[in-house]
Amino acid sequence: MKSPTDPWQALTGPDGAGVGWQFRRPGLALRAGPFGFVAVVAAATALVPGAGFESWPLYASSIALLLLCAGAFLLPWQRLPAWTTVLVPLVYTLSVLLLILASGTVTGLGPVLLVPLVWSVLFHHRWETGCVVVAVVAVQAVTSAVQDTPAAVTGRRLVLWSVLSLLLAVAAHGLRDRVTASLVANAALQAEVRDLSLARERDRIADDLRESVVRRIFEAGLSLHSTAAMIGEGPAHTRLMRGVDELDGVIRALRESVFDLNEHDAPPGPADGPGGPCGS
Repeated sequence: MKSPTDPWQALTGPDGAGVGWQFRRPGLALRAGPFGFVAVVAAATALVPGAGFESWPLYASSIALLLLCAGAFLLPWQRLPAWTTVLVPLVYTLSVLLLILASGTVTGLGPVLLVPLVWSVLFHHRWETGCVVVAVVAVQAVTSAVQDTPAAVTGRRLVLWSVLSLLLAVAAHGLRDRVTASLVANAALQAEVRDLSLARERDRIADDLRESVVRRIFEAGLSLHSTAAMIGEGPAHTRLMRGVDELDGVIRALRESVFDLNEHDAPPGPADGPGGPCGS
């Protein structure tokens, strides 16, 4: 479907692509595959022996939310409001929260929060990314409170996650804007080159016609005109002059349609004579 010159849809922005384009074909495997792989790995590593796993109900709830996110790819997005797309990364953020809580006090699963954040900065609007940033920072606040993290450590964690999330969001959306502008400029340049190529091809065809077809018609008209003058007046002379007039009409039609000229604008050419293009 895509050619090598087609832009990667992650960088072109969702505008104009329809509600829920992030969860629909084409390019679905390319968009969702890496994120789904990380989600499965994160869920599996929580069950590693010695990892401090604590709660099966929380783990089951996390997996249920993960499956709910997967089910988003089956929804009839064209019938849903545009704002509903943000619910998918938010639900996955909640799934990560439950996974962290199910895994105990020291989990090492904090970086998984980058998954919904990266997804949103690649495939969603700025306001949706802002919602995910708030959700990620809220997860850090909840996990710090549950794990009885010291206030100083909690404050540092919240500040760093806020700054990191905002930096990623601003940088990624700025990159998308620059790439989109570049694609628009490139499309305009390609259209200009295409028009220039068509104009050059038209000029080449017109030159070929001028040098061959028109000249040969003109020469045929001169030959008929000379023949008519040789045989004198009579039916044959009249028919020959009618043929000359027909050739005059053909030359005028070629000049007006192919060369985009009319009898007033065209410079004198080899076919112009005192009585018409063929000198009739």
